Amino acid sequence: MSGNRGFKRLTPLLLPALLASCSPAMMSMGSPMTNASTVDGLFLQAISGSNLFEIQSSQTILTKSNSAAVKAYAQQMIDHHTAAQAQVATVAAPRAVILPAVLPPDLQLKVTSLNELPASASVDQAYLQEQVLGHQLALSLLKNQQTSGKDTGVTVLANDQVPVVTQHLQEAQALLASTAAPAPAPATPAPAAP
Repeated sequence: MSGNRGFKRLTPLLLPALLASCSPAMMSMGSPMTNASTVDGLFLQAISGSNLFEIQSSQTILTKSNSAAVKAYAQQMIDHHTAAQAQVATVAAPRAVILPAVLPPDLQLKVTSLNELPASASVDQAYLQEQVLGHQLALSLLKNQQTSGKDTGVTVLANDQVPVVTQHLQEAQALLASTAAPAPAPATPAPAAP
């Protein structure tokens, strides 16, 4: 049993490191984090945060954009990610996984930054750049769940969302390309003086 004594001596050293690795939102919930530390529970929490970001950033751009195409995309993101969030909540509830109710600080900062930009083409570009990055991350999370998930029900959710998120990513990339400022025309040399 000498192995147990070594573990008991390490426990006081490991506990602070373990607690430090928990996000403040997770630690403040006050209830047990049943199943949230599993690969599947962490995926559900992460994809939920992604949905919240897509919804909130898109709500912001609806009031900021002057582009009908960007506004239509933003409304689609609100509709699709609200439905996706409901699916995540349905899968998480019987597994006792508590989903985040607010954005983590890094994503909240992005929404706040978008909100502080003046209405212009540059706000559209900033929003679309975040949409590309956000959907790339979401796609990575979904694909990771497909290969590493242990819970079939959670993996089915990921499988169902991959084509939708892929489409969102492609749409964001196309819109970003169409809103990019055109390259300046090359300067033409002045005619030589006679």
